[in-house]
Amino acid sequence: MIIDVHYHQIPIMPEELIAETLKDPIRAAKFMGLTVDMEALTAKAKEYWSDPDGEKLMTAMDESGIDFTVICAIDNAGSDLITRELVLMQNQMVGAVAQKYPDRVMALAGVDPRRPDATDLLRQCFKEFGMQGLKYHADYGYDPAGPESYKLLEIVEENEGILLSHTGPLGPPARPKYAEPMLLADIGVDFPGIKVIAAHMGYINWRSWASLAAHQPNLYGDLAAWDTYAFSAYELFCRELRDIIDFVGVEKILFGTDDPITKVIRPTKDWVQLIKDLPKHAPSGINFTEAEVKAILGQNAAKILGFS
Repeated sequence: MIIDVHYHQIPIMPEELIAETLKDPIRAAKFMGLTVDMEALTAKAKEYWSDPDGEKLMTAMDESGIDFTVICAIDNAGSDLITRELVLMQNQMVGAVAQKYPDRVMALAGVDPRRPDATDLLRQCFKEFGMQGLKYHADYGYDPAGPESYKLLEIVEENEGILLSHTGPLGPPARPKYAEPMLLADIGVDFPGIKVIAAHMGYINWRSWASLAAHQPNLYGDLAAWDTYAFSAYELFCRELRDIIDFVGVEKILFGTDDPITKVIRPTKDWVQLIKDLPKHAPSGINFTEAEVKAILGQNAAKILGFS
């Protein structure tokens, strides 16, 4: 079973946000040595990103061989474009996709803890929209373990939900100091029942995440967006992944894509295949087992999500 624990379900993508959102895929493309055609990328973004009913998600999963996906909504209370009404509508539509495809999808709510009625919004996401966790982009400017966040985490814990929280540096206007993996430390102490997934494992700051995950039983990390390194510096990727496994244990590592954002650069099936091929294609002196690959691609996530 292959499980993607990090997928951005985008019901509606305003055209004025496309250029800003494309910055990361463009950086990834250049890093991988791919030619960047803005017109073509913009066309792909318009084609792939807006998916109100989940039909594009189902097609993408079938094309990539992914069996189950954790989809999430995003909220940024600091943006004038993302109004309360838009957040409510987005969460409702994302939740509806998971309810439509319960055997293949589960949904995480996007609620910024800085909103005055954040707790009411999150309770509505759980009770009315059938969502099963929370997605944070703390780099928008808030502490994921701050007092406002704790009010939401209490609701997550009450509902036995999971938290997927962005970690790692991003370019402006992101404020990466709020995405430092070590900021998740207090959550593991004060909310030991919540399974926390550090999105991207902190990127280049993975050691900070790993040093914490090695001690906290419910802290995990995903490989979303690591395909940038895998396809541009394969030996480095393999060496880093081997170090991560050896340091923190393979059971803490989950497969993720960051789709459909990154799909405009390279087909997701290539990323899945690269992980599958690690045992036979890894550079000399760096070894991966079939058991480790199966754990990363789905077995670990299945345990976290409570699958039999």
